[in-house]
Amino acid sequence: MKITLIGYMGSGKTSIGKILSKKLNLYFYDLDDILSERKKDSIYNLFHKKGEFYFRKIEHTMLKKFLKNKNKYVLSVGGGTPCFYNNIDLLNKYSLTFYLKANSYILFKRLFLEKSTRPLISHLSKYELFRFIMKHLSKRTYFYEKSHKKIDIGMKSKNDIVRELIDSMNYDS
Repeated sequence: MKITLIGYMGSGKTSIGKILSKKLNLYFYDLDDILSERKKDSIYNLFHKKGEFYFRKIEHTMLKKFLKNKNKYVLSVGGGTPCFYNNIDLLNKYSLTFYLKANSYILFKRLFLEKSTRPLISHLSKYELFRFIMKHLSKRTYFYEKSHKKIDIGMKSKNDIVRELIDSMNYDS
């Protein structure tokens, strides 16, 4: 089984993915970690030193390679990954995609608390952060909505979300 979790920054893709992979006895991969390891640099540095065009191009190349070479996994991808180079279509072709859906207020509350650990938003004021989220979320939702399944994460616990993901898979088989 191949499962990919997509959604906006702060939606819990990595933490949910790790729990889900343990429950399903599958390997967990994070595309950002793979990219960072292969390029021997942080995502932040790659993005800011080389620019978004360069970053999205290598991200796309790594994603294609990963999807074609791995058989069973839970994969979490960066919030922007599905929105470039028809990546959402690739993800849908090679895996069962789940959009971990959260509204802008929930994302804002989570990201404001995590601001210092996220270089992309660490410098933003409260107001700027909310505007940043609203702007990006409105652009990205179109791509996220193309996923096979949507899980509204709301104020649910991680275990409840994982249970819902598994129930959703079992319902279809």
